[in-house]
Amino acid sequence: MAGGHVYLDRLSTHGHMVGLCKAIDDCLAAERGRTQRDEPDPAPPSQAPGPAPQQRPEPSQPSPPRPQATRPNGRQDFEIAVVCALTLEADAVDALFDHHWDDDGPPYDKAPGDPNAYSTGAIGRHNVVLAHMPGMGKANAAAVAVNCRSSFPNIKLAVVVGICGAVPFTHDGVEIVLGDVVVSDGVVQYDFGRSLPEGFVQKDTLLDSLGRPNTEIRALLAKLKGIRHRQALRSRMADYLKSLRTEPELAAAYPGTAHDRLFEAAYRHVRDGMSCDECNCNGPLVSRNRLVEDAPKPAVHFGLIASGDTVMKSGVDRDRIARQKDIVGFEMESAGVWDSFPCIVIKGACDYADSHKSKGWQRYAAATAAACMKAFLNHWVPH
Repeated sequence: MAGGHVYLDRLSTHGHMVGLCKAIDDCLAAERGRTQRDEPDPAPPSQAPGPAPQQRPEPSQPSPPRPQATRPNGRQDFEIAVVCALTLEADAVDALFDHHWDDDGPPYDKAPGDPNAYSTGAIGRHNVVLAHMPGMGKANAAAVAVNCRSSFPNIKLAVVVGICGAVPFTHDGVEIVLGDVVVSDGVVQYDFGRSLPEGFVQKDTLLDSLGRPNTEIRALLAKLKGIRHRQALRSRMADYLKSLRTEPELAAAYPGTAHDRLFEAAYRHVRDGMSCDECNCNGPLVSRNRLVEDAPKPAVHFGLIASGDTVMKSGVDRDRIARQKDIVGFEMESAGVWDSFPCIVIKGACDYADSHKSKGWQRYAAATAAACMKAFLNHWVPH
């Protein structure tokens, strides 16, 4: 019996050890399971880097549309007046209207007793009234301006647009060729004065002068004389001139450099009433560097404009007055409008204010002036 008890004790001890080992194995297995669950997932096998995905470009934003004028409720809503002496000048301006109010809705008519004829429309964000003069000259211009004020009482700017005789060179030697545009810094009434035995003496005292443009006009002119804005003015002017050339009846094509001839100031035209080709004018010509191009783009010149009832057809007198007063052009209407409205004068050079002047450049010069007028109004801020 003693041997049996020993055997049972050993068996009991062995069973106890087996159970203990199994319990330890279970604990280790559980610990390994927890460790595997806490570890992050293995990274996928590395791949060769490919090209970076291209970003889709954002769609370009269209430039905001330019504000456009709305139809005025009445004549009191017009702020810009354009004055033209000749029908061909008015035709070029009218062709650049963005909208014609005369063709859309009831007419605006005019004040009782006003003899003027008007066209109404829009240029950009401005409502514009175009006044058609019955003839040339300061007296007609003054009458048109006074009557226009009675019908359109809120005009803030009058623009005298058309053709002029140009001074071939400015005081600092800059060339002016036919088709260029002159814009007024001021207006000189050059034929206003006294005729004395020793000659004509102009009245140019402070009380006799027409005065300078108002502050708003002078500030805008100073801006447009700057390089960037002057270039923008010429660029837009070229665009508008291009559109005018598509109208056959305007005949706004460039006449050609062969027809832009500047004779020496003292050389007199051979016979009045005939062209230079018909009467064989063969005097000495003045060399022009800008005419080397086949069709030079019209330039814009700022300066004083001489206005009078006398048609300037003398190269000698032209140069004398230009030197005395620093003039860039001669015309016949702006002095009549100047005192009635805040005014700017924009004229295209159709001749050189000498005895050789002809009508061959008038339509092209009227077109360049109208194009410059529209480009100028892009910079004018409505009130």
